[in-house]
Amino acid sequence: MTDAWRHVFARFGGFIEHLRPTASERCDALAAAADVAHCLRSHFRPLDELLAGGFPGAGESDHLIIGGHGKGTAIRPADTIDVLYVLPANLRSENRPATGGRSLGLELAAVLGERFSDITQAAEGWLAVRPGGEVPRRSAAVRLIPCFPRHPAEESSAFLVADPGSATAWRVIDPAAERARLEAADAASGNKASHLILMLKAWRRARRIDIGALALELLVTDFVSVWTYHRRGLLFYDWMVRDFFFWLRFQRDRAVPIPGSPELLAVGGSWLAAANDAYGTAKTACLLERDNAGDDALGYWETIFGAAFAESQGEPPAPVPRIGLAAAS
Repeated sequence: MTDAWRHVFARFGGFIEHLRPTASERCDALAAAADVAHCLRSHFRPLDELLAGGFPGAGESDHLIIGGHGKGTAIRPADTIDVLYVLPANLRSENRPATGGRSLGLELAAVLGERFSDITQAAEGWLAVRPGGEVPRRSAAVRLIPCFPRHPAEESSAFLVADPGSATAWRVIDPAAERARLEAADAASGNKASHLILMLKAWRRARRIDIGALALELLVTDFVSVWTYHRRGLLFYDWMVRDFFFWLRFQRDRAVPIPGSPELLAVGGSWLAAANDAYGTAKTACLLERDNAGDDALGYWETIFGAAFAESQGEPPAPVPRIGLAAAS
């Protein structure tokens, strides 16, 4: 190693920190989630207002922040904050099987519509609500996922979520199990799993990659468990990016287990061409880093991660090199 390579520490460390929401952005997102939960609580759990928001069998709150904001892997600017809202268990038995998730969606929309004007259908599920009033308009929209405790009489971290596209289907979601899997991967790799997820979310956003956040997360936790340099430091992050994209090209159409759920998640494969290009670009960037041509490498990293990479280095966006797997081989 030469002293010139040490800039890789600052380059990737700065990029990761640049991607994290600021303290103010996190507070705004949490305030938006609390505002939506308060509205629902007033309708579904009016007595909870007198009981500090708690209720038997569901812990200390009737809502739970999940996804990137719940796991510390959200990137800025945050588009959405995913919120599980735990409905009273008796509502599920009262809900006729013929109506299932659809009737819940209609009722939720009606309740929220009395207070919020900006309500849309979320891209991956239920409703997206953007609170106004005292909550800043720049805050993330709340993607609302109503659910029921899976075992109301037991201390269980799993919930049942109605599929909004189906009249009868219910899915099991266990946010605690998902978080535990990520934390275990981070503990074994010096937080590389979370760091890589942050960077890959930037890739997904910049290049409009069609892959779900949970699929990306589960693939990353698999990868870091087998990556040769998982105990090394930031100096090896350029190799980590390159090697992940090399590995990703062989994961097409996998079905990966979802922690805490009996279900499997299909990771798809429409992203394969983008993964091929990203591998070729990262391979070239790594060669330039090896030769201490760090300034030349910047444009290649930006090709993968978008303008956010250059911004994190205090640099204007560089010309985007056109290179794919074949050119880098």
